[in-house]
Amino acid sequence: MANDHVIVHGERGCTGKSQTLQPGAYDTSALDDDDFISSVTIPKGWTVTLYEDSKFAGRSKTLTATGDVGDDFDNITSSLTVSSPDKEAIVKVGDTHKDGKGSTITVEQNDVDVDSKSLLKLTQRFPPKYESIMVLSFTMTIDQPGM
Repeated sequence: MANDHVIVHGERGCTGKSQTLQPGAYDTSALDDDDFISSVTIPKGWTVTLYEDSKFAGRSKTLTATGDVGDDFDNITSSLTVSSPDKEAIVKVGDTHKDGKGSTITVEQNDVDVDSKSLLKLTQRFPPKYESIMVLSFTMTIDQPGM
């Protein structure tokens, strides 16, 4: 088993159609298929959090070991995050607008061994306003800016 990525599988027992994922956040559009995940291959020390709905919403389940996702999450995952020991997908902040469209912000902390002094806070839901205090090095990705 490779130690530098997670593999999501379409069948139980880590078989069937698969997709390799690096640390980060994956919404419906980044996954090969919506609701196809039945099992995962996870390297030691890594974490996968499954979300029932797109945009990291709905019920969630956190996994830390290789195996089936369980009857409660079989074939219903629409978004997920992957964290490794040295790169953690920390925050995803989104707001759905009246037309059902929204934006997603993903913040990844690059050094998780340091006490976090960075903060991204949603201060107003609609229209969304954010307050950001940044002390650590990080990567921010904004999907669908300008909405």
